[in-house]
Amino acid sequence: MRLTVQTISIVITLVALCHCSSDKDVTINYLGLDPPGLTAELFSPGLISTDSMEHSAPSFSPDGKIVLWTVLNRTYRASMMEMTFENGRWSSPHRAAFADSTADDYYPSFSPDGKKLYFSSRRKVPAGYSENRSLRIWEVDRTEHGWGVPVPFDSLVSDGEEYAHSITSEGTLFFSSSQGGSTSWNLLRSAKVNGVYTRPELLPYSINSVGYEDGPYVAPDESFLIFDSQRPEGLDGGIDLYISFNKEGEGWTIPVTMGPKINSNAAERFARLSPDGKYLFFGSGRNMSETNIGFDIFWIDAAVIEELRKEATAQTKIDQPLGQDIIASLRNDDAESASSKFKLWLTLHPNSLDATIVYSSLLRKQKNYPEAARILAVNPVQWAESSAVMMEKALVKFGLNNDDEALRLLAPILAEGDQLRERYIYLSRALLDMERFDISDEYFEKAMTLHASPAPYYTRGCVYAKLGEKDKAFIALNKAVDLGMSVRKEYEDNRDLASLKNDARWKSLMEKML
Repeated sequence: MRLTVQTISIVITLVALCHCSSDKDVTINYLGLDPPGLTAELFSPGLISTDSMEHSAPSFSPDGKIVLWTVLNRTYRASMMEMTFENGRWSSPHRAAFADSTADDYYPSFSPDGKKLYFSSRRKVPAGYSENRSLRIWEVDRTEHGWGVPVPFDSLVSDGEEYAHSITSEGTLFFSSSQGGSTSWNLLRSAKVNGVYTRPELLPYSINSVGYEDGPYVAPDESFLIFDSQRPEGLDGGIDLYISFNKEGEGWTIPVTMGPKINSNAAERFARLSPDGKYLFFGSGRNMSETNIGFDIFWIDAAVIEELRKEATAQTKIDQPLGQDIIASLRNDDAESASSKFKLWLTLHPNSLDATIVYSSLLRKQKNYPEAARILAVNPVQWAESSAVMMEKALVKFGLNNDDEALRLLAPILAEGDQLRERYIYLSRALLDMERFDISDEYFEKAMTLHASPAPYYTRGCVYAKLGEKDKAFIALNKAVDLGMSVRKEYEDNRDLASLKNDARWKSLMEKML
């Protein structure tokens, strides 16, 4: 982070707004900043929001004495930063005492009572625990004398592919995981029963989808859930924040986008409510530039949540059994089963844009391109300008070998724009699954020309390996390693890469890693 002496001096001399005798009545000093209204404002510019990449919302302790957050540098190494509030002043940022400088520590989250902190880490596990695969959830006690010794979660709950997390007052854990199936990152829930966390369960469709869900924040009373997702209902098809409400005894409602007060044409992630319930923090890439490499932190009055609760769409309940069946079929890569269930879902929710596109994509996987074309032809008029609909229609045209028409449909949405790279990546992955390798490679290279990063190469290598395209798989995986994705276990433990391990090139790949 680049912090000026003047900035740090200002922060160190901040005076508390109020001193109270009990945590229940604490007034938290939010770094001496004036609170926001219903327009999102940049939080703590130059101190927490810097030209580095803030990779979590700030997590304030309920007593207002500690704040932690995660920062990524330009080589994507993570540091967990901490500030403490003592004698009416905030300290300067420093590494948390329990942080591991040799491993990445991510996403600090306090329990509602402030007695524990949860975080994700690639650090080495202590004796007696099963070895990490990658990112695993840990917990550390907060004591009168500082931090205790971090302990990893049992592998029944987290064995190394888990990231963001949030805890209710009852101790129920919500978190994201990348394990299993074609559904990318999904959200899971694990209840605490007699002091032990139960086997996690997937949240239903349409909280989870075939795409990307991450960064859950659950209200302490479990009355609502905010998460980030990339689905067609979002602004310009990018990663946006969504909210689902939980009616007691009735279950979750269909998620709604948090709208333009929160979301922008850039990506929004990492939502968290302040411990006093007054403000919503979130990360946004809207200020990205050549000198500002990633997300900044914004905050807004939490009254925006109550505004969303009143919307009619936010009252629509999820058919829980059907939603669970759908996500299980997606997780198991069972396209035939999932498509039959989506057909039923669309009779209940005919105006669901995400479900329509997922249903079409499942029909594509079964090479039933004529039926996919028919489904897309009856879209509501308001979807006509949707880039997600245009891309799906184009993919169906590619499947029907009508490449000229596909390219015509794509032309207007592959012009300059904030989501151009993401659209190239999406198209390249879909065409890869359809085994249209040449045009898939073309779109992928265009995406990497705009901005090369290791994860897309890694994902592409895994898909090529599953398809038996070993030469292409090794090219992609070597590129992922060269760009910094070099944790050996992420490759060794990935079942999609099993077919490569008897190839002489596998040894060379492993020798390049940590």
